[in-house]
Amino acid sequence: MKPKLILGLVGSPRKLGNCEVIIKEIARRIPYEHTLKLIRMPSLSIKPCSACYGCVMGKACPKKDDMDFLLDRIVESDGIIIASPVYFLGAHSIFKQITDRGFLFFRVVEKTFGKPCVLLNLYGMEERIGAAPQTLMSFASFLGLEIMESVTMKAALPGEILLNRETGIEAERLASRLFAEKGPLQGYGCPFCGCEIVKMEQKQFICTLCHGAFYYDKGHNIIRIKEGGVFGSLEHRLQHKEWLTSMKDEFLKKRKDILRTTLPYKEMGEWIEP
Repeated sequence: MKPKLILGLVGSPRKLGNCEVIIKEIARRIPYEHTLKLIRMPSLSIKPCSACYGCVMGKACPKKDDMDFLLDRIVESDGIIIASPVYFLGAHSIFKQITDRGFLFFRVVEKTFGKPCVLLNLYGMEERIGAAPQTLMSFASFLGLEIMESVTMKAALPGEILLNRETGIEAERLASRLFAEKGPLQGYGCPFCGCEIVKMEQKQFICTLCHGAFYYDKGHNIIRIKEGGVFGSLEHRLQHKEWLTSMKDEFLKKRKDILRTTLPYKEMGEWIEP
């Protein structure tokens, strides 16, 4: 069997911090011959999207940064382990910065679709995890990655993760899950994607990630109502790109009317800079 290429995306700037260490601990327990490559995510240069739609129209992105480097490394990998510290109810902002440039994902999604990944959120206070898991799930889902596990692990002090006796057990389990068959989702989150952040709508829950709808019956069983359609098959994702292209065409048709209605607002307010 050809050795597996494991890509570890370290979401912390700390060297030998909990994110780096747990990725390496999981990798060393993977029961296949493999190579581990690592990227320290906060060190990447990721510029904000200008909403030019150039990449959607098949043109090169005008931003010269590390997006292509990152996407190419994901493409060449066989499995990905992603870990981030929890900062103020969310994952490290680098993952949102990259997802904001998600139109570029269409360039690689046919190659990244279905690649297995494991997501880890390292927290200090359990009641302060917030939307961190959803941030990593959004990042992985829009790339078309197959989320095998999304877990939270308590570890705040640098390198503290190894002091917990349960770490080795969990690392062993996650290592065995990375290239395993996709099993049924566990827990009380969305039965379609596993996200645990939902909104209530009448007598049902709507997942804030995939927009699937479900409810619980009197026996506390999850009853699926319908899939949300945000994610799904590769073909569905490519249809999203076609829709974006059509919106660009729609804008060009209405451009004169849009400019005529917005022009009166041009001189309102005073722009200030540092």
